[in-house]
Amino acid sequence: MIYMKHIVQMCLAVTVVSAIVALSGCASDKPKPAAAPPPPPPKPVTLGQIKSELLQTKTQIDTTSSALTTLHKSTPADAQANYKNFGDQYTKLQAMADAVRARAEDLKEKSAAYYAMWNKQVEVENPELRRQAVQQKADAERVFSSISSEMQLARIAFQPFMANLKDVGNYLNGNLTPANLSSISDLVTKSAGQAKEVNTHIDAIVSSIDKMVSATGEGATTKPAAQ
Repeated sequence: MIYMKHIVQMCLAVTVVSAIVALSGCASDKPKPAAAPPPPPPKPVTLGQIKSELLQTKTQIDTTSSALTTLHKSTPADAQANYKNFGDQYTKLQAMADAVRARAEDLKEKSAAYYAMWNKQVEVENPELRRQAVQQKADAERVFSSISSEMQLARIAFQPFMANLKDVGNYLNGNLTPANLSSISDLVTKSAGQAKEVNTHIDAIVSSIDKMVSATGEGATTKPAAQ
């Protein structure tokens, strides 16, 4: 009797396992859901967008410089809060600078395309149209040259400016005594001059972008990105 009971239990176990396997097989036979479509490619960057980001960076340069000046003039009561604000503004500026640096190739490509467009127009036969195209080509060449040189000059001026800000932050970290704050006077003055130099080059780049926008109509209505 015990032997028969054991056999029945084994048969039941085999039946259950077989049923589970069968159900698993049925489940695996079901068609898999369709894969999600790939995201659409990003929209091409426009001249208006590049201009907007440059102007935001210029504003942040002024804000960071102002925060440094405020820190320099701090009283013992507000020195720590002003130091924190300076650090926050420096971090924002670094992030904006990284974003603008990533746009450098976009701007180079657009200025090169702008020059190539007018270079091709010179091939027209009509004398009057050809004369206008030659003039436009000369203007485009100046714009292309200006953007290339001003981008390089802005980069050269920006690096020591950021290094100076970083040095000030490291020097004052944990030691915001009146004597230490007073000792950074020369660095604050130097930083202000560096900020002005960088912004001068940004203004020159923006001016060249405006000329391209005026000639091509690209990005003429682009709104500044929200900060």
